[in-house]
Amino acid sequence: MHFSEHPLPQPFFRRCHVVLILWAIGLAFALPFRNVYADSIANAPSTLARTVVDASEYPWSAVGRVNISGVSSRSHCTGSLIGERIVLTAAHCLYFRPTKRYAAPQLINFVAGYQREKYVAHSTAIQIIPSPNFNGELWADPSNMEHDWAIVILKDPIGRKAGYLGFQALDAETLKQMIDTKQYFSLAGYPKDRAHVISVDNACRILGFLGHGELLSHSCEIVSGDSGAPIAIRTKSGLQVIGLNSATNVPLTDGTVTNTAVPIYTILNLVERAIRHTEMNAVFSSDNSREGQGPVE
Repeated sequence: MHFSEHPLPQPFFRRCHVVLILWAIGLAFALPFRNVYADSIANAPSTLARTVVDASEYPWSAVGRVNISGVSSRSHCTGSLIGERIVLTAAHCLYFRPTKRYAAPQLINFVAGYQREKYVAHSTAIQIIPSPNFNGELWADPSNMEHDWAIVILKDPIGRKAGYLGFQALDAETLKQMIDTKQYFSLAGYPKDRAHVISVDNACRILGFLGHGELLSHSCEIVSGDSGAPIAIRTKSGLQVIGLNSATNVPLTDGTVTNTAVPIYTILNLVERAIRHTEMNAVFSSDNSREGQGPVE
């Protein structure tokens, strides 16, 4: 992990000599993962109840497809811009089990505001920072789910053109108040059954924290392709991401199942450090939140 001693060193900013812009537009992606994660293709339900939104309009322009191209396979997940160069997604989206490695950054292309062969902006990655504790071989083991996150550093500051979402690190008390008032959350993503448009579940419920707060339990409608999708809450300043969608049909001790997401607060320090090292004069609130920014270019 690059933040341990020398956060985002200067060489990180050097231009890539070979930039491979790997388009997935118009292609049907083969999603090879068969497990409890949200991009499992086994018995995937439909998302027809979700609302299709205009991807060219902020805040949806800040949501995009994380397209990964390998030697013999292509796949996609969902990611969200939370800074000019910073995208959040799920770690398992970037990990190739056959090679036991993460995808090379130049093979990862983030397409913001993609909708039916059109898009707002795109950039390849120049660095990925997955959770150091994510074990690609354990994959769907419950002990792995809290580590299923990755920060993607983009080559270009496309957040200026597409905008970026804010984020909020919810504590247990604030979340309880939201649950008690039956506040809705939203999830926006590119599910496999409608992979070329952004569709939104505007009636998500956050059911609470799991364990010691390592995960969020939620009821958002998700299928293949939604891994890494932002779960957000509407505030006076706009959408603020509170978690990253990770897994579906996760068994609980009482015999029921739930969907899970990685809460922002568990990676808050790393997120803030990444933003500070990729933006000039980044501003953060004292309540562990940051306001989003619409397009400025």
